[in-house]
Amino acid sequence: MDKPAPDPLRAIRDRIDAIDEAVHRLLIDRSGVIAELIEIKGTSKPGAAFRPDREADMMRRLVMRHQGRLPLATVEHIWREIITTFTAMQAPFGVVVGPAEDALAMRDLVRFYFGFSVPVSQAETSEQAIAEVARSRSQIAVVAASASGRWWDGLAGASAPKIFAKLPFIHIVERPADLPAYVIGPPLQDNHNPDIQVLAVSDAPKLQATVASFGGMIAGQAGKELLVELPIAVTIDDIGKDTGAPVANVQHVGAFFQPIRHVANRVA
Repeated sequence: MDKPAPDPLRAIRDRIDAIDEAVHRLLIDRSGVIAELIEIKGTSKPGAAFRPDREADMMRRLVMRHQGRLPLATVEHIWREIITTFTAMQAPFGVVVGPAEDALAMRDLVRFYFGFSVPVSQAETSEQAIAEVARSRSQIAVVAASASGRWWDGLAGASAPKIFAKLPFIHIVERPADLPAYVIGPPLQDNHNPDIQVLAVSDAPKLQATVASFGGMIAGQAGKELLVELPIAVTIDDIGKDTGAPVANVQHVGAFFQPIRHVANRVA
């Protein structure tokens, strides 16, 4: 008797099951590698466990190799969950969230980037969120880029918390979780070479136009003080020479890797 024809749907489902199993086994293998890392260096504080340079490189390679119909934002979210989980294995941490005009957008941003495996708490003000980072040394804060007031005062000083990332990291048209925000944590212990420096400076004539001419931007303003993002290659002396006067009251409050602007989707 003739054998029945193979069920094409069953074959496809079997392939999906095999891929799912392989992905799960690779995650277990990654967990084992992290366990070896912890065995060698021991558990550490978030300032030692966070590696924004490696995260930026990982995201850039992810964008470069991505293709097909799977949304890039979905892949980014999966990788962010992986990064957060394995970072927390090395150094348990929580997220303190500052207020935002759109509280739901802030919640979506935090869960998109940090998943559900770390505790999240809400601070009444951005200043309180930063103070909690300074107090505990085991927390990071997420502060809306549009936050009002001189919230960055708590970032001044060598031992103070610092900005080490800006979200979203991948800019995609109509992306989910698109609220601009800074990630702030204890000073990083490993050397890294970020693209953008963040400075608090006193405003002065021509200063804002000069910052823009050097490829920077004014990220915030409170009274006569500015929060300035500048390419790392630009020095504050460069700005002062162009304005004709030294820039006053300069405080380094952090640095981050330039986010990716993804302008096209490649479909296989």
